[in-house]
Amino acid sequence: MAIENKWQHNRFSVQKSQINFDLLHNFAAFSAKSRKRIAINPLQTLMEPKTYIDHIYEIIIQYGLKVIAGLIMLVVGLWIIHRITAAFRNFLKRRNVDDSLRPFLLSMADVALKVALLLMVAGQLGIETTSFIAVFSAMAFAVGLALQGSLGNFASGVLILLFKPYKVGDLLTVEDKVGFVAEIQIFNTVLTTEHGKTIIFPNSKMTEGAIENIVRDAEIQSEISLLLDSDNNLSLVREAVEAAAQRCPWRLPERGTEVVITGLSRDDMKADVSWWSLGENYIRNMDFMHEALREEFASRGIKMAKERRRETM
Repeated sequence: MAIENKWQHNRFSVQKSQINFDLLHNFAAFSAKSRKRIAINPLQTLMEPKTYIDHIYEIIIQYGLKVIAGLIMLVVGLWIIHRITAAFRNFLKRRNVDDSLRPFLLSMADVALKVALLLMVAGQLGIETTSFIAVFSAMAFAVGLALQGSLGNFASGVLILLFKPYKVGDLLTVEDKVGFVAEIQIFNTVLTTEHGKTIIFPNSKMTEGAIENIVRDAEIQSEISLLLDSDNNLSLVREAVEAAAQRCPWRLPERGTEVVITGLSRDDMKADVSWWSLGENYIRNMDFMHEALREEFASRGIKMAKERRRETM
């Protein structure tokens, strides 16, 4: 029995020694790892800032130069655009472009140049501009289809204001409508008649067809065609026309009257009667001609033809 107890006691001592040995081994391993970690961490701590600095340096090298180049391009481009718009402004003044059209053309040129400059700067910075251009093109196409009629009037208005086929105060005949130009707008041209009526024409109508323009301060020959009896004395007809012209307050005295026979038949003759006035007095002069000729013909016994043909003015 004593031998068995001694054997168990020795066994317990061996197991305890084994456990203590394992604890010492684990502690030694942990201490070694800790010492290793403590030895390595300072090196990593010293290298990490260097890595961040290198990364920032790479970013500056990669994008900083592009940003600087983009800023230089932007400043120089804005200066060039300013000079171009100033030269364009002087060009429009020399061409006597209408005052209402000049600011629009200047702003349109300025915006177009600045948009092109921004796209160039974006490309310099490495920004992909193809998608933006595609989107803008699609939007412009859609707007153009939706407003094609208005854009046609707008383009015609720009052409009218730029090339000035007529101006305010001129007398126009458009589609059998006669009136003085009261206002030229971007989309419409406004006419006023002698009776105070207002006629508004889209500018596309003014450029797509023929118009008759009587300039306000130009010398215009007012002419009417009359169908007279063939028995009338031609000298007496000329005398009556001259007397009617002398009574006209709008006739230009330095310009003579004209009576031209343009057609003959057995029973009648066609005579074109005319004298001159300024364009602003054209309608009043035409009205006076009919009235004065009627009175002079009646006082001299000049007869009109029995079958009246259509008179043209």
